[in-house]
Amino acid sequence: MASKIGIAFVKGGIIPAAIMKKDKDVHVPPHDAIEVPADYAQHLIDDKFAYAKDVEKPAKDDRKGKGAAAMVAAEKAVADAEAKVTAAADDIAAKADAEQELSDAQAALATLKG
Repeated sequence: MASKIGIAFVKGGIIPAAIMKKDKDVHVPPHDAIEVPADYAQHLIDDKFAYAKDVEKPAKDDRKGKGAAAMVAAEKAVADAEAKVTAAADDIAAKADAEQELSDAQAALATLKG
């Protein structure tokens, strides 16, 4: 038998901190999969509080791709905001909004770059 099994609660549930070896209890929404120790999982399944469900784990390459995609999206947001600033040349209100959008986009990009 596997040491951990993926389960999902029918109506949501709370897994005690001691079971998960964490500082706080883990609150799990209905039908969201989580891995728990096999004995505890079987107990929840037998009592019909939960059912067996595979836990999807993203591949390492997928996680890197998401970071790169976020960086591309942030760079595009900066470019779009710069275009809005240029387009709003004489409209003071529109230019102020565009400059704020540009500032926010630049901050988001700086955060992603670290």
